[in-house]
Amino acid sequence: MTSHEISIRAPSVGDRDSSAQYRDSDELEVQTDNHERLCKTLTQITVSFDNSITALDLGCGTGRYFHCLQNVETLTAVDLSLEMLKQARFPVRGEAVTARRTHLICANVLEVHLTAHFDFIYSIGVFGEFVPWDLFTCTGLFDALKPGGKLFFTVVDVFSKYPYMSKKRRIAETVNLILPSLYKRKLRAQLGTFYMTERELINIFKRSKFKKFQISRHVSTARLWKGAHYECLATK
Repeated sequence: MTSHEISIRAPSVGDRDSSAQYRDSDELEVQTDNHERLCKTLTQITVSFDNSITALDLGCGTGRYFHCLQNVETLTAVDLSLEMLKQARFPVRGEAVTARRTHLICANVLEVHLTAHFDFIYSIGVFGEFVPWDLFTCTGLFDALKPGGKLFFTVVDVFSKYPYMSKKRRIAETVNLILPSLYKRKLRAQLGTFYMTERELINIFKRSKFKKFQISRHVSTARLWKGAHYECLATK
């Protein structure tokens, strides 16, 4: 990176110890087959554009995926934790980062005001896990893309988490599958995660402005990615 800056647009959370531990986990994660595959996907998407692009990373953490991007003129990266962003100033495999400019923004990914339109938006390990994925969010990101822009994000498959849940949690997750949307979201908030099914993802995309989308399911044995997740790619 030739330049970077941090802007604070929301109260930050997290502390130095937890961000340092997260960075240590990132250093291990980038050595896994799971990361290599995700990184390859990000590279393929970013080089698919004819011209250099603007990219947005929602929930960037310590910058685990910055080095995977190619053909990027300006990268905007958002995270809720200021301490994470301090780590992201010197991202994982920083010597391989090619984005010419990087702007780091401390904000909630659901509340950040996007004043620019982007060619590519991605979010890995955030939506459908700690942050809900719904039609409102889907529409907001569609509007933030330039014509022909692409969106890529991951969502945890709820069924793949069952083996790691308590009996009480499994019951709650099973009941949640048949609840109306309003109650479903309330229960999800209480559970603290927003895992999803493939059917839920498809239904949201069918009701959205996106006309082109694809969803694939991947199983990982990496320590940070136990179970399966869906990878979603949509084009405006």
